[in-house]
This record gives sequence, C-alpha cells and structure tokens, in this order.
Amino acid sequence: MADKPKYGRKGQEWHPNFIEYMEFIANHEVYQGMPDAFLDGNKIQWESPSNRKSGKYKDTRRKRLDWWRRKGVSVGIDPNSTRWISKTARLIHPTKHKPCKRCGRVMELRYVYPSNSLNKRVKQLSYIDDTFPVVAFEHIESLVTRLVESFGEQVFSALPRILRTSAISPPELEPKLEDWLRWIEEKYIPGEPSILSPGAMSNAPDRFDGFHSFNQCCRSEADRGRNKSNLQSYTTDRRVFEYWTEGDWIAANRLMGQIRAIFGGESCLNGHPGPCSADHIGPISLGFTHRPEFQLLCKPCNSAKNNRMTLRDVVHLKGVEAKREKVISWHSQALWDKRKHSVADDETARRLSKLLRDNRHTLMSILRKIEKAGYLTFLATFLELQYAEYTVEFTNLKVEEHITRFDEVSHILRETNYVKEQKARRCRIAFESLLDYFAKGTRNAFVVSTDAINSKVEATLCALQQSSDTIKQLDLQIADILANNSETTIDEEFRAIVDSIPLTTSHNFVVAKQELKNAMALVAVELSNQWNSDRYVRAESDSDIQLEIKLEI
Repeated sequence: MADKPKYGRKGQEWHPNFIEYMEFIANHEVYQGMPDAFLDGNKIQWESPSNRKSGKYKDTRRKRLDWWRRKGVSVGIDPNSTRWISKTARLIHPTKHKPCKRCGRVMELRYVYPSNSLNKRVKQLSYIDDTFPVVAFEHIESLVTRLVESFGEQVFSALPRILRTSAISPPELEPKLEDWLRWIEEKYIPGEPSILSPGAMSNAPDRFDGFHSFNQCCRSEADRGRNKSNLQSYTTDRRVFEYWTEGDWIAANRLMGQIRAIFGGESCLNGHPGPCSADHIGPISLGFTHRPEFQLLCKPCNSAKNNRMTLRDVVHLKGVEAKREKVISWHSQALWDKRKHSVADDETARRLSKLLRDNRHTLMSILRKIEKAGYLTFLATFLELQYAEYTVEFTNLKVEEHITRFDEVSHILRETNYVKEQKARRCRIAFESLLDYFAKGTRNAFVVSTDAINSKVEATLCALQQSSDTIKQLDLQIADILANNSETTIDEEFRAIVDSIPLTTSHNFVVAKQELKNAMALVAVELSNQWNSDRYVRAESDSDIQLEIKLEI
C-alpha cells in the first residue's frame, strides 16, 4: 500500500483537517476536470502560482483559469462581470466551509464575519462599554443575538444604522430577534455586505478550491504579505467559570445590560465620577452565583479589583445570605462556609479570594476528568439551560448607595426558536471553555488532591457508568458534535439535541453529583487548613510571584 503523500515544507506542516479537506475537494464531482489535479502519483497539486515560469506544470494556472471560466458560464455567471471568479468559487463550493491550512479552524466562506468598521459602529452605541466583549471572528447573527440579549429591545432601533451599507438598506422590521435573524440570513448575508467578510478570501485560480489556504484567523500571522501591525487585534473576554456556576444567568445578564444603558453615568462606589460598569459583588470566577444584583464601579476601580473580594463585599454577601438567598454555587459552598467568618479586613478577604481560586481550579480539573471519561450529558445538566426559556423585566429598577435595586423581576415565557439557539450556544461555549481552561500547561494555581478526594471522584465516575442507554447515546452525540471545528455547525447540531438534555436528573446523576459535592467538601477542608500558609497570606504586591505547578490532566 502506497504511503500517503506529505504536505508542507520548511518545517511548516499543513494541518490534518486541511489535508482531509483537500482530499475531499480534489475528489468531489464539482471539481471534476480540474487541470493537473494530481502530481505524479497521488499527491494533490493544490497550488498553481502565477510565478511558475518553467517545468512540466508551468501552464497549470492558465489551464485552471480556463476551467474556472467554463465553470462560471455553466452556473450562469458571466466571466466578464465584476468579481466573477470569486462568485463562482463561492457558489459551487459544496459545503461553504473550509478549515485553515495552519490551525485547522473551520470558517464559513460566506460574508458573515463583522469587519473593524462594523465593530466600531457597535462600540459607538451609548450603552456599550469595555465589559461587552468583541469576539474574534464572531458570526454576525451571534453578535446581534448577544446585543439583544444584553441590552434588550433598544438594539433593534440601532440595527439599521449598524448594518447599513451603500448597497444595502435594512428594512423596517418588528422588534423581534427572530425576524431580524431571518432577514440577515436570507437577504443580508447573500448580498455580501461590505462591512462583513468571509472566513477566507477568494484566490482562484491559484488555489484548487478558489480560496486562500489561510483563513482569516491566521492570515495576519502566516501570510508574509500582510503586516500584523496594520490589523486591528480583537479581544475576547471568555470568563471560563461562568458557565459552571449556578443562578439565573438570563436575569443577571439582562440587568448588566440595563446598567450599561441606564446607569452608566452614575458615580463609582469609591467616590470617583462615572461612567461606571457593573461589578459582581461576589465574583463569578470564584464560584459565586449569577444574581441580578451589581455594584457600580468606574473602569479603573473595576480593573483593579479584578476577581478579588473586599471586606465590604463579604459583609454584603453574608447579609444577603441572612435573607435566605443563595449567593455561592454548590461546588464552592463548603469552603465559603468554612472561612467567610474568618474575614475581618481587606487582607483576609483577599486571602479567601485566593483560596476560592484554587478551589475553582480543582473543580475544573475534576470536570475535565469527567469530560474525558465521556459523561457529557451529566456535565450539561450543570449549565442550567432552563433559564433560556424566559426573558425578564425589572419593575422600578434603580440604584441606591451604588447598588442596583428593583421591586420585582418578572419572568416571561419565550416561545421562539431563539430559546434553542441560546441553549445551543451556551452548551458550545461551556464545553469549549472547559477545554480552553487547560490549554496552558502551567498556571499559578494547583489541584488539591488526596486519596480521599480521588476516591470520591472515582465514586462519581462509577455512578455515571450506570446511565441508561438513552443517556449513553446522548453522550456519544455530544462528543461527535464537539469534535467538529466549525462553530456554526456545532450550534446547529446542538440545537437538534438540546431539548433531549434532561432538566430533572436521574437517580445515578443525583448520586454522582452528591459524590462530587463530597469531593469538594474534602477539597474545602484541605484549603481551609492552608488559611495561614504563605501562599495565601503573602501580600498582594507579591502576587506576581508565580507558583507554577505542572498540570497532570
């Protein structure tokens, strides 16, 4: 059996996803008759550069250009029209997606990714601040969805300004997300608006499929003809822990958007002038719940606070608990209960924050073990997808003593496709965040591990082995979905199964979660016993001293 051909040169191997894609394209009926498709043997001749002046394949580019002309005519595109070859390449492509030659990331070939100009328009909205992340290469439909999710119906009046181009004027639509998403999908994207871009630019006839081998995600780094300093960098604020904490995330997100829109001009809790943004009094990254309550901090104060608590925060949270409201998630409750009364000043509040960070890291390592064992449906039950079924409204929303207050929150049942879209996106990002958390091999944190803790984790896995055949099949479906590199495809496939994820847990899930709680209770004991250790007592100014422990995940 002949060896598979190798691709790449000078130590730069082509990504396996891209090579698999090449083989798919080269053997697809759409590209039948492509001149010089294969070199001697079975190696695909993917590139036909214009600077090839001699040799057996010196005329390949000219012959392929003729092939593209004939293909354009066959699908009704005039070879004398503007951008005829790029339109042909996009129209005939069998999947409308391609992986990047360098990183393997799958991106759409349609015009779906916001340009710098569009993102600038979004940032100019009066209610947008730095806490609303601009996500690299986010699908336009996802961006619009996030805007509406965060800021409510006021976004609809801004969409015509955001999306307008010289060639496309958005219509007057009802303030309904489904109507806008349908128009964007059916009319706006096919119109190839100038403020959107495709995942890969056309490069026919130089490339077999008619597109640059490097997707937009890597062109600035991999293409020597593009100067990275001339390209705007994007920032992504993916708070990895937020998907694995309890609470009404819909209400919390909605209130955060209301703060940006209504109360941005309020003064800071620390006495500084605005504009202000919402600060979680109990940081989500430390395991505190999603609650519709925030304090207002100016940008410098919010940045300086980061994920540390102050004495004032701890006192406030204890007061909320006294009213029988849950402030911290199940996985962090035991440690909080052991040490919240030990906080007497800002230094001990920071000390507890550090303990909770290591508690978080230990939990994430355990969840990673469960994920690697394939028990994905069990993990999905932690995402509290049921909150997506409602939208919320606040009655008499106001700010008192720099903290949000309201008389009542109303939950209104949604009966639209947006519910599935939101659940699907939450599933995708949650599982991606779990993998991303361990993308870096070392961290300034450690996994708390003892024989007793490991025994409880093993008991969790044993309980999950008793899942029904239906749950096991769902585990396999989720694993197959996550193996796909395309965000668009992952969301589509999650939408098809998201209603199958159980909201009420089976007996073995109840047992597994209890064993997990038992494990985290033991983690809390170990961390609490370290209250006076140098790792947690040291001054905050020394926090840049890295105690890096190699993860063995």
